[in-house]
Amino acid sequence: MQIQQQQLEVDRFIAQHTEKVRFEVEERRKRYSRRIIAAVEEGIMNRLRSKEDEIEKIGKLNWALEERVRSLCLENQIWRELAQTNEATANALRSNLEQVLAQIKDEQQHHHHHRGGGALDSAAALMDDAQSCCGSNYDGDAEERRTIAGCGGERKRVKDKCNDDCTTSSSSGNNSSKSRRRLCRHCGKEESSVLLLPCRHLCLCTVCGSSVHTCPICNTAKDASVHVIISS
Repeated sequence: MQIQQQQLEVDRFIAQHTEKVRFEVEERRKRYSRRIIAAVEEGIMNRLRSKEDEIEKIGKLNWALEERVRSLCLENQIWRELAQTNEATANALRSNLEQVLAQIKDEQQHHHHHRGGGALDSAAALMDDAQSCCGSNYDGDAEERRTIAGCGGERKRVKDKCNDDCTTSSSSGNNSSKSRRRLCRHCGKEESSVLLLPCRHLCLCTVCGSSVHTCPICNTAKDASVHVIISS
């Protein structure tokens, strides 16, 4: 009887100890599982935050790129309009230059066919051209005197040409060719080779063309200049 009671106590003790061990193992397993779950959740949250930051950066970059594209489109449109404007200006200048060159060619032919007595008429035509190209009326004696003074060099060369033609007939060709040369209206030394715009006067040499900013014939402000090669 006593032995059975001791055996029961031993069995009960073993059962309690077993239950205690099982409970501790279960608790350890739960704690370990919770730690694993927490670590996994933390890793996932870190990755999610990293992805969210990356998405935000990509969004900002995309917005900046869209702004850049809009800016480039606007700049492209501005450059296209500027190119069209420059092309129209170039075409207008080309047309004006062709007209001026044709006018110069006609004047050369006119001088070639009207030597001697026609030289004075050419000087008068140059004076009229100086008035008409400026686009204004030269009224009054003072304005007329300035125009005549601007053409004084041309008149002198025309008179010298006529005197040379009347004095020596054998050298009339050379004197006529020399009088036809358009001397610079600023320095009077070199041949005129610079065409002034917008007045279209061929009245300056290469040296004076880079330093003079107004036409010596009509006093019009120079907007641009063109170097013209005239074959003698």
